[in-house]
Amino acid sequence: MADPNPWFRVYPPEIRDHTEFDQNVGPKRMPPRNSRPIAYFMLIFTMDLMKKFVLETNRYARNFITRNQHNISNKSRVHDWHKKGKLTLIEFKAFVAVILNMGLIKKATISEYWNRKHSSQSTPWFRKVFTRNRFQLLLKFLHLVDNRKIAPRNSPSYDPTAKFKPIVDHFNLKAKKHYSPSQNLSIDESLIGTKSRTVLRQYIPTKHAKFGVKLWMLTEAVTGYCFHFNVYKGKRYDPTPAGELQGSYVVISLLRAACLLNKWYHVFCDSFFTSLSLAKRLLNLHTYTTGTVRSNRPLPNLIKSVKLRASQSMFMRQQEILVCAFKEKEKRKNVKMLSTRYNAELVVNRKPKMITEYNKFMGGVDLNDMLTSFYEDGRKSTKMWKKIVFNIIHRMVINAYILYQQNSDNAKSRLHFIQLLIDDLSEDHMTRNRVNIGVLNDEINNQNLRKLPERKEKDCCICSVRNVPGGRKRSKHICVLCHKGVHKMCYKKHSRRCHADE
Repeated sequence: MADPNPWFRVYPPEIRDHTEFDQNVGPKRMPPRNSRPIAYFMLIFTMDLMKKFVLETNRYARNFITRNQHNISNKSRVHDWHKKGKLTLIEFKAFVAVILNMGLIKKATISEYWNRKHSSQSTPWFRKVFTRNRFQLLLKFLHLVDNRKIAPRNSPSYDPTAKFKPIVDHFNLKAKKHYSPSQNLSIDESLIGTKSRTVLRQYIPTKHAKFGVKLWMLTEAVTGYCFHFNVYKGKRYDPTPAGELQGSYVVISLLRAACLLNKWYHVFCDSFFTSLSLAKRLLNLHTYTTGTVRSNRPLPNLIKSVKLRASQSMFMRQQEILVCAFKEKEKRKNVKMLSTRYNAELVVNRKPKMITEYNKFMGGVDLNDMLTSFYEDGRKSTKMWKKIVFNIIHRMVINAYILYQQNSDNAKSRLHFIQLLIDDLSEDHMTRNRVNIGVLNDEINNQNLRKLPERKEKDCCICSVRNVPGGRKRSKHICVLCHKGVHKMCYKKHSRRCHADE
């Protein structure tokens, strides 16, 4: 039986009409025009997400110390947690500022940020925000979910992304809430480099990192604004439905999750995703697509076998679907492309228009990756999920900057945007530090705490408890009146007792 919709050859220039795109484009629910960078960042990284970080970090710290109190040595920095107290919202904002600033000021190790020995390497800002021990404790205890609610590895409901899933869902929700993308979209894979032992790790030889956690990303083609992304969990935890290509499944899933189907958006994707079946499905869902096609996928035989000379092309059409074969140079292979949006049309150097437009709009995900890599620390971590969380935070900053650009009359550079953001995030905490240090110095000057020589230490008469495992806490300072050991932070309590004894 003859095909009711046969392929036929077409010649440029071809004239066909297409449905026009009529969606409202640009930022939505914005702060007042020309607001400071932190206003845009807080649209994406909201106060609710910060509160969740604070709650779960404090919960994990409390459970960790209770569970391991007999194994914690006297010299462990974990003892500083009780001394400094729980993580607060103001302190967490400063912690995010430090993470962002580490992307601008890159050093070999974390401890180098607190280096005092070499004046040429000194960065006082980090010491003003946190002590090294406090920052490393926050980094150690950082959590986003309650571990007791995560299904164990052998459980049928186990999710390898459970520890960072809340920030992924939060990102996708806020990205859609505050921006409507222009018509041209880009879908591609991204890789967060890591060699950690995890079921999430994938090998992609074409990527710079090669090993890492793979993201399926949907971005606006021109700006690189990330509209939605999914973390690929591997074949076991993220299977493709039977009889469907993985590429087609990913494209439909991303567009459906982003609520962009049936609006005549135009999706650009590479040969991994593109197929005739995907093009037909998207047309039925009122969505255009353009992309390269692999030779082993269904195509008209004439397109597959055609022999072309340099700068020569061939077009064939089946209703709304146009396929093209093009050879740019004599020694190169034919490029095969498919589009449901463009007509058979040639532009500069007799190159098909669909190819020039593909080159122009395909790089949205690569643009987002490039922008992320410029100011991301990318430091190795013993906990793989923390590296993913920090990568997502940097992508939040990129989205916030795009919103800032389009809602400001005189937008600054992205570097200046991040610098202002760091200042605003850390301001409250640094102000509180200055006040506390000033009060403490007044007390020390008035009451004359004396520092012990060399490396000598005494048990703190306030917070040290010898008969409790891990309860012994030593200080380098003594009270000049009673010669008892006391921490600077404990001196206020001690001074009342000391004067009462007199």
